[in-house]
Amino acid sequence: MTEASDLYRRVETECPAFQARVTARALTRYYNACFRPLGITAEQFSLLVGIGGSHEPTLAELAARAGVDATTLSRSIKSLVQRDLVRNDGGRGRAGKRLVLTEGGRRLMDEAMVTWEHARAQLAEALGEEASRVASVAMSQLAVAAQAAASAVSSTGSSGT
Repeated sequence: MTEASDLYRRVETECPAFQARVTARALTRYYNACFRPLGITAEQFSLLVGIGGSHEPTLAELAARAGVDATTLSRSIKSLVQRDLVRNDGGRGRAGKRLVLTEGGRRLMDEAMVTWEHARAQLAEALGEEASRVASVAMSQLAVAAQAAASAVSSTGSSGT
């Protein structure tokens, strides 16, 4: 093995960002399969949860909470609007229009929540309830630590290396 390939393997085993992406892809595939009978993806489910769980968020607010670019999110929201699951109310632009679940969106989410609960329980059973709780706490803590580290890098203008 070369020094470079050893380093690459180390990234695979030690880098939280690498591991998070692998994990996120696996979870996305799993939830996509679970939500497929409802005609939605895991991403769409997350957006519908974000809209239904907030009091009429704007696109900009939803993007900020989700940690994604508003332009990218706007395309995803557009497909939900076209399917009459979400409505844009009032205002102009990303910061003004309020996102609201339609009656059809609420009905779909009633079904989706049952599907989500079943899927979550299956994962918890496969992983173990305690390990599932520990993983959830660890992911939250990792997100907070990464945000703090990103702020520190931004304020100093370097990566600390």
